[in-house]
Amino acid sequence: MEQYQVPTSLTVLAGIFLVLGGVRLLIPIVDIILDDGQGIRIPVWPINAAYLGPLSLYLYFKYRRPARPSEGVKGCHDHHQAKDDHSNHPTAHQLPVPDSGTSSDTEKGREDAHAQHSMGDNRPMWATVAIGVSHCGAGCVLGDLVGEWLVYGTSTTINSRSVWPELLIDYAFALLFGIIFQSFSIAPMSGNYSPKTLVRALKADILSLTSFQIGLFGWMVAYQVGIWGYRMEMTTWVYWWMMQVGMFIGFWTAVPVNWWLIKMRIKEPCA
Repeated sequence: MEQYQVPTSLTVLAGIFLVLGGVRLLIPIVDIILDDGQGIRIPVWPINAAYLGPLSLYLYFKYRRPARPSEGVKGCHDHHQAKDDHSNHPTAHQLPVPDSGTSSDTEKGREDAHAQHSMGDNRPMWATVAIGVSHCGAGCVLGDLVGEWLVYGTSTTINSRSVWPELLIDYAFALLFGIIFQSFSIAPMSGNYSPKTLVRALKADILSLTSFQIGLFGWMVAYQVGIWGYRMEMTTWVYWWMMQVGMFIGFWTAVPVNWWLIKMRIKEPCA
């Protein structure tokens, strides 16, 4: 089948959006380097800034930027930085619980305290949910990048079309990276680096990641099949601009699921 000849104007427009994404990607990287940041935030925030636009930078600088010593501790990944302060300030595990009541009531009280401690006093629910989506979003983006180039490099097709193996392979790699990011989010908070953390990450991330990919994959099928009839080459600027748009859509399709997961305490409030 003859490949689509992309108009120069469309290529220029795609290039503008992708270059802006690249600039946004560099901003948190530079800030993290200069501020000596560490942890899972290093890949998560630059990756999300590349497709999410100014919202990602707002969330990063407002709620998730590595805290300087004079600023105090913010966010779940900075939890380990506050260990020295725990002797003077009660943590979720140190908060007093009533002597009366069942063990389930006691455990619920600890979970409520942990949730409040994790989310912080000044962070609204919408920001907590958006940050939660960012972790699965980063995994999805990396998975899609690896999957797309793997399909392209191996010329894998189903019914002579590459889009169908792309969906399968992209999802598999997205799940892998998503679980890794989620695990490194949960482990420092719980202090548990055992396989149980992987199980918790899987439970927390599979619904979140799937809802993200539904938005992205829906758009991939729309532009590859519906708009360009399988004729858009993966090596064009427009193709990756469309992927950027799909990732943006996927972020918002994942918001309701993440809201529910966090509300039901299936997913860590700050993960």
